[in-house]
Amino acid sequence: MDTCIFCKIASGEIPAAKIWEDEKFLAVLDAFPNTKGMALVIPKAHYDSYAFDMPNDVYCEFFAATKKVVKILETGLEVKRVALVMEGMGVNHAHLKLYPLFGLEVKFKETWAKDKVYFDRYQGYISTQLGEQADSEVLKRLAEEIKLKNKL
Repeated sequence: MDTCIFCKIASGEIPAAKIWEDEKFLAVLDAFPNTKGMALVIPKAHYDSYAFDMPNDVYCEFFAATKKVVKILETGLEVKRVALVMEGMGVNHAHLKLYPLFGLEVKFKETWAKDKVYFDRYQGYISTQLGEQADSEVLKRLAEEIKLKNKL
């Protein structure tokens, strides 16, 4: 696509801080990081940002490539873990966001945010903070509604 910034990065038209690439995918450091080493993995071919609509084979390759980049970040930044977000609301080109999790001493230690949040609408960002505990009967009704609409 002529105006897609990620297509321009993939083609070399726009310079980027590349940390890995193969014939189909590219990983770059995010130009607007909120943590050191925040990275993006993008397909070199243009796919819509809603990656769940990608062909299955490309989707699987996308995640396999991302796994390679995660290992590169873990070693290169000496972090125990990297978080992945697939939001796709800023640029309409499939991309996976990788956030190195600094300050962890082991790969897993139960860690919870102190604040609770709940969003009725998308706020322009994703949060992994939990909300208040939901009523189990309300959750069961919602599950049934979801299954009914999908004929499951």
